[in-house]
Amino acid sequence: MPESIKNKRTRRRTVVEREGAKLVDQYFDHVGEGYLRHAPPPDMDKVANWRPKIWSLNTLNPWYGGLMGVHRRRSGVGKDKIVWLEMGSVANPTLLLLHGFAAAKEHWLPLMPFLAGHFRLLIPDLPGWGESGFNAERHYGLEEQTERLAHWLVELGASRVNVVGNSMGGAIAGLLTARHPEIISSLVLMDALGLPGERHTDFVDDLLMGKNRLVPRDPAGVLRLTDVVFYNRALAASAAFFSATELIHRRDVNAFLFGEMVSRRPDYHKSTFEDIKTPVLVMWGEEDEVLHPSCAYTFARLIKRAEMHMIPGVGHLPMIESPYVCANSIKEFVHRHL
Repeated sequence: MPESIKNKRTRRRTVVEREGAKLVDQYFDHVGEGYLRHAPPPDMDKVANWRPKIWSLNTLNPWYGGLMGVHRRRSGVGKDKIVWLEMGSVANPTLLLLHGFAAAKEHWLPLMPFLAGHFRLLIPDLPGWGESGFNAERHYGLEEQTERLAHWLVELGASRVNVVGNSMGGAIAGLLTARHPEIISSLVLMDALGLPGERHTDFVDDLLMGKNRLVPRDPAGVLRLTDVVFYNRALAASAAFFSATELIHRRDVNAFLFGEMVSRRPDYHKSTFEDIKTPVLVMWGEEDEVLHPSCAYTFARLIKRAEMHMIPGVGHLPMIESPYVCANSIKEFVHRHL
């Protein structure tokens, strides 16, 4: 074979093999830079002086405190504090659940009764969120969060972990799986951030104009947030009632964290979604108004061992809107690949 043709084929193969990495970079170029160009910057004095409302963080503690065998744990990982819920025997397969943006470990509570007895559950507040530590001088991009979790899992002595990530947590779960295959044995991407679909939502259109419904500043904004993440309107109204105080209190911090997430993009020269070799379940709500369901097909196309489960009548948070269906799908998928 002539050398010129051989080199041309090699270059083309490299481009094809790195398609997912380029899509990651293009996605953050398009959405991230569009948002940052138009959105007002966070008030860093308010961010630096922000303190959590302890009473607000503990509002849901009685819900899981009464569940048999649920333990609230905390540890320091480098300069970061991580707080998590743990449940189940270490003899069971480990299942790590990672929440999304403007969320916390409590978003997984509806799944816990259906997963109890099948797994050792690890459900952290991601650094910067919930009861885990926040420091305005630290960085909270997807790269940094991925490495924090990897270090935390190593300190726990966890291996062969099965990870489920929703939205922002899905992007982190995917990077964790790609970068640390020695730790992660299977992955569920639930309405995950990170790759574009053939279409995008009105929410993304708003982001490109600097408007972010995930960072509400008043009760009306909280209602707009819950309306976009839930398909079930009764759940949306209930969630707005219970979460308004915390979301409004966190508004400046959440604006800072969103800027960190979209500006400190993943390093596409490292392993990304297309490099994942473990089994992957792509799970998506068919009515997702945050990340369009067509994104699910991009993930499934790029990841070699991916399968899909589209859930009708469900929005961006399937674990809350359809916990029984989600839990059964996760159990069947993980146990099939043990």
